[in-house]
Amino acid sequence: MKLSHLFLLTILSIFGCKNTAKQPETTKEPIQLSMDSYADSLLMDSMIHSASIVVYKDGEEYTGHYGELDPGKGNKPNDQTIYEIASVSKTFAGALAAQGVIDGKISLDDDIRDYLKGDFPNLSYNETPIRVRDLLTHTSRLPRFLPVSMNDLMTDFNEELPFKIHEIEKNYSKEQFFKDLREITIDTIPGTTYEYSNADTELMAAILEEAYGKTYEELLDEKICAKAGMRDTKIALNDEQKRRLANGYGMTSKLTPHMESRLWGAGGNMKSTTADLLTYIKLQLGTENEGIVKSHEVLKEWETTKTGYYWPIDESPEDGVYYRHHGGAFGMQNWFFIAPKYNIGISIITNQSDMETGNKLWDTMNGIFEEIK
Repeated sequence: MKLSHLFLLTILSIFGCKNTAKQPETTKEPIQLSMDSYADSLLMDSMIHSASIVVYKDGEEYTGHYGELDPGKGNKPNDQTIYEIASVSKTFAGALAAQGVIDGKISLDDDIRDYLKGDFPNLSYNETPIRVRDLLTHTSRLPRFLPVSMNDLMTDFNEELPFKIHEIEKNYSKEQFFKDLREITIDTIPGTTYEYSNADTELMAAILEEAYGKTYEELLDEKICAKAGMRDTKIALNDEQKRRLANGYGMTSKLTPHMESRLWGAGGNMKSTTADLLTYIKLQLGTENEGIVKSHEVLKEWETTKTGYYWPIDESPEDGVYYRHHGGAFGMQNWFFIAPKYNIGISIITNQSDMETGNKLWDTMNGIFEEIK
């Protein structure tokens, strides 16, 4: 049964060559062959010039790197290539929030204003406040972006959009964020209406900092990344890591700026490698990290889907419950997918981004899943 194709995204590979030695003849695993075949099709039939795929199934790990990061340069991606994972960052924020509940630092039904300095009478509707759970399920009614001027830009997708957004974000401070937060108006009872929001995820990071008395990046390292050996999964990269960060290419194959933010970075500013994402897949399928396990709990049910701690949760009679999140950066896109019934996790990422990239990556990933499950 094909997975449902649920896809709401912003601005917004896989292929390979099979090298077979003759003496002795080597045979690739069926899973690797599937990855290579679908990657070949993806690269041949799109503007996508590079992609990396990792698959984990039943304790076995598979990695494929295809194409060239920069067209015409022959620089194939590898396990050390760092990519922007964009909104897949939200799954880390969800895991940290779940850990905060476990640690007794926050409660799902807390009024978020309990963690904010100063008065925010506007963060309620008819005396119903925004709760922590409303941030985690994108039902807070906060706008998609702060500053609100970015929301108007998102109505016109063109090759200049990444540059316009970059100019705003690189100068937008946490102080300005809270100033703008005081100016917004909530239009309905929080917790009732879904609207995807980066602003609510950034605010969740601020709440976690207040609850723990540590920076958000410190919490990421302590609770997830450094703890699991994911040394290249960061918001802020060091100089050596910046040299490994892939260039991004936009809708006309134009070089795009890297995402830059002076906020917390929880909504979409994390970077990672395929090696680290493979570790993250294993954490998602395992029981080692209690915050990650709890982040899969359903917090809100809709007619056709459910939401956990920033996790879209779907279910089909054939494939059971599965978790999937898309990330779309200025010049990169990825899907991260977990299917516990089959003990399968897949991550697919490319450094090219246009209006069709997400769909193409999903179709590629879904094709691999259907063959290997």
